[in-house]
Amino acid sequence: MRIIIDIDEVRDREKGKSVRVRTKWYNNSGDCLRVRNCGVEIYNAIKEGFDQRTTGGIVVHEGEKT
Repeated sequence: MRIIIDIDEVRDREKGKSVRVRTKWYNNSGDCLRVRNCGVEIYNAIKEGFDQRTTGGIVVHEGEKT
């Protein structure tokens, strides 16, 4: 399982320069169920943290990718 957090600077139409945070995760077919469940819980904790603490930026949660 991989959790990806991309942080970059973007132009926001309303505010000019902003910070964008994009999160996503990938499952590996070789991962056991415990690893997958743990990874999803960690992803959800990261997502919740960014949702509560990020102001003035763009937060995009892309979820599971294949």
